Parts: sequence; structure tokens; C-alpha cells
Amino acid sequence: MAIIETKDIVKKYNRGNRDFIAVNGVNFTLEEGDFIHIIGRSGSGKSTFLNLLAGILDPDEGDILVEGKSLCKMGDQEKSWYRNSMIGYVPQSLGTMPNLTVLENVRLPYFLHHRQGDGVERASILLDWMGILHLKDTFPSTLSGGELKRVLLARALMNSPKVLIADEPTADIDSETTIEIMNLLKKINEDSVSLIVVTHELDTLSYGSRVLTMRDGKLKNEMEEIQ
Repeated sequence: MAIIETKDIVKKYNRGNRDFIAVNGVNFTLEEGDFIHIIGRSGSGKSTFLNLLAGILDPDEGDILVEGKSLCKMGDQEKSWYRNSMIGYVPQSLGTMPNLTVLENVRLPYFLHHRQGDGVERASILLDWMGILHLKDTFPSTLSGGELKRVLLARALMNSPKVLIADEPTADIDSETTIEIMNLLKKINEDSVSLIVVTHELDTLSYGSRVLTMRDGKLKNEMEEIQ
């Protein structure tokens, strides 16, 4: 069974007196073990599509199935549990909380639903895996771009999700750090987490198992040159 499957999903926005279709009739399947890259020009609908898969946005038409169950028909509490437990999300912007330490930032998703314990051990293991355990008591403002990316990855993995969604995880970092981040993503995938990664960097595509192109709100099983 597919982990996530979309059925002709559409997402529209109103601009002035006109509807803008950001995602247009997309059919998509994510299987266990997939490492999918999505490429496409800015404004093609990639980030909107990720937000639909993550349950952050609801489609205006169509349906999203999660292990065969309709995400669109879930109640608020069930959908919140899905976002917090099944999905790990790495946003395009560096969304850390500046007033929390690195360790506290990573632990944050643990407290969005009732769980036993304080999550310190799990967060520490993840930070150690990311190679930044020594930074656990520092604040985000003192970190480099690559270190911040590692914090976001650790936070996304805090609740042991089945799916990791990453929007431009190697943006604004140097080539050496890009390789390090992509190697971490590969290890995460090998640890039985399915990945969906949006990127503009074509030299990272070899890390994945499949490449899709977003163009004018449509998802295509082909590659094209992007700018």
C-alpha cells in the first residue's frame, strides 16, 4: 500500500478577481523507501504541493490518501496527529525558535501531542547523529547555515516519522555542506524513512531514486531544464 497518494488534487488562490491554480489535477504516489526529488521553476507550485502532502493546506478539489485513508476527511485532531507524528517537515525558511536552545528546538514537536517523558534522550541521539551534539545548549543565532539545517533535520525526525518532506534543504549553503546534508538525507532514507525533496540544485539529484518536474501546477514524470 502507498504511504501517500493524491487523486486529482487542485489548489486555487484568488488574486484580485481571478483564480490562480497553484496545483492543477496532480496524481502522485509515495511508496515505502522512495526518495523523490521534485524540481521546477519558482512559482510552479512545488511548495504548495508539499504543504498539501503535509496536511498544512487542504485541496480545493480531489483527495489525499494516507495509507489508504482520506486526509481530507480527517478531523482536526486526527490531522494534527498526522502532521506531528507521521510527517517530518523541513521548511524552506530557517524556522527555528530564536529564544530556545538547539536541544529545546529539536524537542519542540515532542510536546505538541501528549507523550511520556521529556524527549531529551531522543533529541540528543539525533543531534549526535547530525554531528552537532556539542551545540545543544547554544542558540540558533550563533549557528552557521549548515548547522541550522542539521537542527531542522533533527527536529523533523524527533517523532520518528514515516515521511520526511524537505523544501530546498540545501539552499544558501556551500557545496561541501550540501554534500554533507545530502549524505544525511540518504542515511535517513536508508533508515526506512521515505523522502520528498524539492530542490533547484540538479547536482543533488543522484542521491534520490526518482525525479519529478512541477510545471504550471502539474507534476510530470520527466526532467526538464530549470532556471
